[in-house]
Amino acid sequence: MQSLDTVSSQLGESSKLIDIISVVLVNGLCSACVSIALALAIDWHRDEHGARWWVAGFAGIALAFFSAASNHLVSPAISHGLSGVLLLGGFAGLAIGLKRFLGLAQNVEAYAVACLVAGVLVALAFLAIWPNPSARIGANTLVMVALLSILTYLALQAPEQYRSPARLMAAVVILMLFLLVARAVRALLGVPLSGPFDNALANTLAVVSSSFGLVAVGLSCYQMVMIRRSLHLEVMSVTDPLTGALNRRGLEIVTTRVEHDYRRSWRVFSVIAIDLDHFKSINDTYGHAAGDHVLRRLVEECRRNLRGDSVVARMGGEEFCVVLPDCRMADAMTVAERIRTSFENAYVTMDAASMGCTISLGVAQCHEGATDFAAVAKLADAALYRAKFAGRNRVEAAPLI
Repeated sequence: MQSLDTVSSQLGESSKLIDIISVVLVNGLCSACVSIALALAIDWHRDEHGARWWVAGFAGIALAFFSAASNHLVSPAISHGLSGVLLLGGFAGLAIGLKRFLGLAQNVEAYAVACLVAGVLVALAFLAIWPNPSARIGANTLVMVALLSILTYLALQAPEQYRSPARLMAAVVILMLFLLVARAVRALLGVPLSGPFDNALANTLAVVSSSFGLVAVGLSCYQMVMIRRSLHLEVMSVTDPLTGALNRRGLEIVTTRVEHDYRRSWRVFSVIAIDLDHFKSINDTYGHAAGDHVLRRLVEECRRNLRGDSVVARMGGEEFCVVLPDCRMADAMTVAERIRTSFENAYVTMDAASMGCTISLGVAQCHEGATDFAAVAKLADAALYRAKFAGRNRVEAAPLI
């Protein structure tokens, strides 16, 4: 049975067969490709600040590897020092981007900047004061370990919809951390490294594994961008683009659930039909832009007066509908009156013109004669028309028969 020293010696000899400079160039190309793929995937016209940081981060990592491989063109100390700073900046960009993409509260920016400053100080110190390649690599690697630890922590905090790609990212980065720690320990305590292209086993494994690691991290970022795009499209498919209220498709999804709750556990629901009073005169007097502003303000006032499980939907034009799950007529009338009063007192201002707008509302509750949404909505519409004929700006209730 071979001894541990013999196996280690054989692995070390095998590592010398690998051209580290070629691997470094491959790392640079992989990082550049990931940066380009992410740049093509994100929507630059929307708020994609987190993904933009990823694009910049992978671009910085690509430049770092290209700079490291150009040591024959400039002084090795300068190229390696610059590559170390660029690499830290790239990983800092990935960490900041992940924090902003996921909407996490941690103050990652301060830690990332601190690590980047530490990397710059390390590069300057070993360039001007103590040109020791082994110590520089060890110190720079430890700063990189700190940055990647932050990235791992953030990935483990990802919400449910991003959990799968975030866990892949965390697993890959943890493997990279293990190899980087081994590299740093060897550089600081073991046999000195002659430079970043030293064929020592720990150094070779760290450089080679980064090829797969960067691609895996890039794929994780790309998948999270695609998940967000899919979620955005899903929201858009059930949302009215003008007001942000549910459209008919979104309303159908909600009403299917409340109808099921009523049939299974007799949880009653109520419906409020809403129509803007004299909306045509608003468009004729102030313009359609003002009319759109009024519609959006109405949805805002509805949401301000609704509880979490209630929804507002736009049925078309100036007609809206509010669905109140687990809500009886008396409570629904209170909500409707609160919406009416709130909107009446909320003067809509546009281009220095203040518009006082009102709404009419009809309220209906499900019962044995009206068990589905369509039937209840029909009763609410009938009550709404009574409110219109009674003088507008009022709430009418449908009879519970």
